[in-house]
Amino acid sequence: MEWFHDIWQTCFGHMIWDRWEAFGLLGEGLFFARLLVQWASSEKAKKPVLPISYWYMSLAGCVILIAYALHIGRAVVLLPNVVGIALYARNLSLELSHRRREQWRNNCGFDRPDFPWPTVSVVVPVHNEAGVLAATLRRLNEQDYPRDKLEIVAALNGCTDNSREVTADFDVKIAESERSGMSFGKNLGGEAATGEVLVFVDADTVLPPDGIRVIVEEMHGRGKCVGTVAGAPDRGGGVVRFCFWLANRHASKKQYHAPGGVMLMQRTVWAETRFDEQLPQGTSTDFILRAREKGAAYAYVDRFSAVTSIRRFEKKGIVRQMLSWRRNHRDFVNGRRENVMHKEYEPVRED
Repeated sequence: MEWFHDIWQTCFGHMIWDRWEAFGLLGEGLFFARLLVQWASSEKAKKPVLPISYWYMSLAGCVILIAYALHIGRAVVLLPNVVGIALYARNLSLELSHRRREQWRNNCGFDRPDFPWPTVSVVVPVHNEAGVLAATLRRLNEQDYPRDKLEIVAALNGCTDNSREVTADFDVKIAESERSGMSFGKNLGGEAATGEVLVFVDADTVLPPDGIRVIVEEMHGRGKCVGTVAGAPDRGGGVVRFCFWLANRHASKKQYHAPGGVMLMQRTVWAETRFDEQLPQGTSTDFILRAREKGAAYAYVDRFSAVTSIRRFEKKGIVRQMLSWRRNHRDFVNGRRENVMHKEYEPVRED
């Protein structure tokens, strides 16, 4: 057996075997064991599965190996585990959040066939939007929501194109006026709507098939509320997506902007507040601030993203538009409403 002894000495003889080495092996053992747990769970489910124990074992392995790397002074062991612990912690947080949400959904009974879904009116303000309107209305007509509880209202305000002809191809209630205006169009649709819940959707914005259902679920149990939905660009590169990420972050921190072109509220909230038809811009921020002053809670929905057009970015410039929205928000919050009142609305499509 001298040959075996020689091989052992060559491969492992220079290694130090002590308590710290055993501690490091424990960390590696956890990483190996998590793969066995994941494999067993997948075999049982007959599909790929990542059990929550996978993330706990990953975190424990990282913590052990970080301590081990600090003791032996090896950056090659330390750095990957420092990055790994952040990623594993984030995944664990998402998994726990998902489980809490599913438990909440089960407690609320959303999947029960007799769940009392409220009536919803989706209001789409339309001013010369024939080029983008069909896609918006098509997706609204495909919503996974009880059809007898869903109403789509196209608020045609001052249209001189063939927007009315576009709406004829869809199951849509039409409210029409020769007068035009951003806030006027929303109020026009709100007056024609009959639903308990109002969802205002820009004419260049599309929702996923479960969008309305998710919005109603998120409003459930909140009482009186007003809110917005996370947004995503319909095209564009990294800079545009980063700007939307910033806008979504601001909205999630209750800075009252509608990055996805979607607003949600009970009909009573709209009736008490209504959109200010004298404002040339910043109408969503203004509405939410005033609704909150009247006791409405703020709801931010990020279980999906409303995909909206970036044509305003393309026409005005990304930096210019972002700064304009930011200035409007500061003016409203700081009581300088007159600064916004003196601005002009800049259209992004031809009348």
